Amino acid sequence: MTTSTVGSALYLTWKCLNGHVVYKWVSQPVLNRGLHGGDLLSAAAIVASGNNFAKIALFAKFMKLNFLGSNTFTNIQRQYVVPSIEELWESKQQDVIRTFQNQDVVILGDGRMDSPGFSAQYCSYTAMDNSSKKILTVKTVDKRETQLKSTTMEKEGFQRVLKELKDKQVKVIEVVTDAHIGIGALMSKYSYVCFEKEYPDIKHSFDIWHAAKNLGKKVVAAGLQKGCKPLQQWSHDIVNHFWYCCQHANTYDEFIDLWASILHHVVNEHEWILPYTIDGQARCLHGPLTEEERTKQWLSKGSQAHDALRKLVLDVRFLGKVSYFLNFRSTAELENFHQLVLMYCAKRFSYTPPVYNARILLAAMDYNENVEKPVKRNKDGSIRYQRNFNKKSGRWAVHPVKEKKSYAHVEQLLEIVAENRLADKAGMGKKVVLAATDPRKIRKTIAPVTPPPTAQLVEKRKKAD
Repeated sequence: MTTSTVGSALYLTWKCLNGHVVYKWVSQPVLNRGLHGGDLLSAAAIVASGNNFAKIALFAKFMKLNFLGSNTFTNIQRQYVVPSIEELWESKQQDVIRTFQNQDVVILGDGRMDSPGFSAQYCSYTAMDNSSKKILTVKTVDKRETQLKSTTMEKEGFQRVLKELKDKQVKVIEVVTDAHIGIGALMSKYSYVCFEKEYPDIKHSFDIWHAAKNLGKKVVAAGLQKGCKPLQQWSHDIVNHFWYCCQHANTYDEFIDLWASILHHVVNEHEWILPYTIDGQARCLHGPLTEEERTKQWLSKGSQAHDALRKLVLDVRFLGKVSYFLNFRSTAELENFHQLVLMYCAKRFSYTPPVYNARILLAAMDYNENVEKPVKRNKDGSIRYQRNFNKKSGRWAVHPVKEKKSYAHVEQLLEIVAENRLADKAGMGKKVVLAATDPRKIRKTIAPVTPPPTAQLVEKRKKAD
């Protein structure tokens, strides 16, 4: 009996003394044209689990496990895994879109770069339904599609998302984004191109969390100025007041009336003579102050700290953006999705355009499948909570524990991969042809300079040494 390995498969062969093969046994199913089922599913599982081939292959090496080679993995990934992911996404997206067709939908939108700074190659722009938190679509833009300008990729992704939703009869009435300059210009009253609003039927709102965060930074920065240190202790209260105003004001005038009251409250003045708007109130809306609030150091009216706060509160540019906050929308749930994307597209690895897009789609399917996970309950029916410590705030907090995640979409994916292989008559040996939409057709690399031959670079290095 002799043993041999092919990829991750083990072969046992029995021969008689004359060299005739009596029986041959293999540890895995052998598919058409000799591809082993274990190799096919291993390659698919590596991608579906968000793993990296090099690390899994290294694990197998340390364990002395036979494993498929890198070329086989690359061929399987390109030929079967990536197309299968796209096929499954199209099917699942249709089911999601169908529930929103011909309805008024508020979407949350945000872009995610594959690397920090201005060196990103990919930007994936996601559109999420505000009520159900389901991902409706996600579009990936390559730097080569925006003339090698990373800063314009998010705007391009935003436009692609809206176009797809419109083509699929999803009526978007409001879109919530961060304060991206390019997107803001598209959604503003007039377009720079045709002097008409680009999307006249869509209201544009800003993420309230980003606005509050920026406001807090401005208050702290103002408090660092000479004579304004007492203002720093009020930063948390001012941000909370901003949240309250955005949540309870329905019009610009209502917001102004509520917002400006902070200028009086911080100097221990809770009633004043004239309101800031015609139908406004000249008093604070809070009840009796607690002892803790009474012992907080009040600002002196007309002091440097009070004047610095007045400039922030009544800043014309800030007040000009109030209309973007009145619906009190947040894109925080998209931040959770972006954290999940890191499992599939870690920023320290590079991927070809089709593979990167496929991994983004995997993250979207994972998220949609588990976004409605129920919370765990104790025996008495109460919600189970888990505590955690926030290093930034220095406080303990609790959050509900959810049931374990489901990966039903992965089982479906593996079935599609196997079916596509069995239906393939040509195999993996055929010439690689880039898709019509592949950005590598625009240019081979994202470098602004065409690469010289390797031999020329080697010769140049030798001379330099």
